[in-house]
Amino acid sequence: MASKATFLTGFATGYVLGSRAGRERYEQIRRAAKSFAASPAVRRTTDSLQQQAGEALSAVRSKAGDAVSERFAEKRPTWLGSGSSTSSSSTGEATWSAGSNGHVGG
Repeated sequence: MASKATFLTGFATGYVLGSRAGRERYEQIRRAAKSFAASPAVRRTTDSLQQQAGEALSAVRSKAGDAVSERFAEKRPTWLGSGSSTSSSSTGEATWSAGSNGHVGG
C-alpha cells in the first residue's frame, strides 16, 4: 500500500511540475533530446550496441536451434520416418510425390 501511495505522490508531483513548465519547456527538452540522439558519438555507440546485440542473438539462436533439433530428433516417433520430404528413386535422384490436388513439390 505504501508503494502505491509513493507512486501516486510522485506522479502527482511530476504532473504539477510538468504543467507549470508549460509547452515551451517541453519543446526545449524535446529539441535537446533530438540533438543528443543525433550526435556522432551517440550514433556510433548505438550502432556498435546494435551490432553486438545482433551477433549475440545469432549465437543464441544457433545454440537454441541445435539444442531443439537434437531434442526433437531423439523424440521423433519411428513411424514418422527420417523426416525427409523427398524419396530416392532407383537412379539415386530425389523425386517429389504429387499431392492430392496433383501438384508436385512444396
